[in-house]
Amino acid sequence: MFGRTVVASALLTASILPGAGCWMSNPDTPVIEAEDVRMEVGNGERFRVTGERGDVYDLAMEVSGDTNKWVAEIAVGMSQIVSELNQYPEDRTEGDWRVYGPHDDEDGKDGAWMARIQGDESGSAFEVYIGRRGAKAQDMSLLIDGEVSVDETSRDGAFTIDFDTIYQYAEILDEVEDDERYGGTIEVAFERNLDDKHKEVVLKFDGFFVDDGREDLDFDGERYVYRRDAQGAGQFHFAAQSSFEEPGWRGPELERMVVDMSWNADNAGRARGMIVETDGQGDLRHGDIVVHECFDDVGELTWRTLNEEYLRFEPGYAVGDESSCVLSEAELELE
Repeated sequence: MFGRTVVASALLTASILPGAGCWMSNPDTPVIEAEDVRMEVGNGERFRVTGERGDVYDLAMEVSGDTNKWVAEIAVGMSQIVSELNQYPEDRTEGDWRVYGPHDDEDGKDGAWMARIQGDESGSAFEVYIGRRGAKAQDMSLLIDGEVSVDETSRDGAFTIDFDTIYQYAEILDEVEDDERYGGTIEVAFERNLDDKHKEVVLKFDGFFVDDGREDLDFDGERYVYRRDAQGAGQFHFAAQSSFEEPGWRGPELERMVVDMSWNADNAGRARGMIVETDGQGDLRHGDIVVHECFDDVGELTWRTLNEEYLRFEPGYAVGDESSCVLSEAELELE
């Protein structure tokens, strides 16, 4: 949905490594792994599907897939920086922090980088800063900060991405779209077990927005939640506000889109998508839209319906029977 806007793989090109020599001088501090934050929503084995996917099901897969791309990429980028820097002596220490930089970018860009790392084998914390060439430490802007803890059976952690900083330095960062506007922060928190399937990933949005010239989406106060229990049953929730412009369909006021999806250990489940008025705003032609779907273990649609206000204009949209559903609507609700 907005993944291509926020790719921060430029972190991999940050020239904050010492120029020569390489030796392990610091504890082997743990880093965030892509698997920590990846969301496995739905069943991706499309070659097995002979029937139809539901619209809400496909949307949930698209959003989780896009989110995986940029969240995992940022996590891997941070991890590489921490792992590489950890092999070198720091430039200085500040209390428990090992500090690297600021160092000017050596790839010809007008940037400078600084990193702060602390921790040991059981946990670490990190901060990555960006600035203009020649910047002093006090002039650097925080780009990403976070922490991770590990033991023999579990991993948990969190990191915060500042998109105001990414937008401010967009011309220095690789693969950041220069024709889009965005800002705000996103906090990513995770926990997972190493001996079963339990995982939880939560994205909290604070003032985050993105305008790609086609859609202007507002995520302020919203969150994405991905939960999976030890056996693999799980839930996915996301929400956003937008005018959801469609020519000839509606006007410019904001509505809130909400998608909830739940599945059992066999990957069969239920989904609900809604576009509803928010804070008294909304100008959908026939009021709120609510779509209900159920799907089997390979993601094929088994039942779908639309609320009556819209179904009377699209009677062919309703298919199947709700008795095919393995989960009730109540099981979509997050605890």
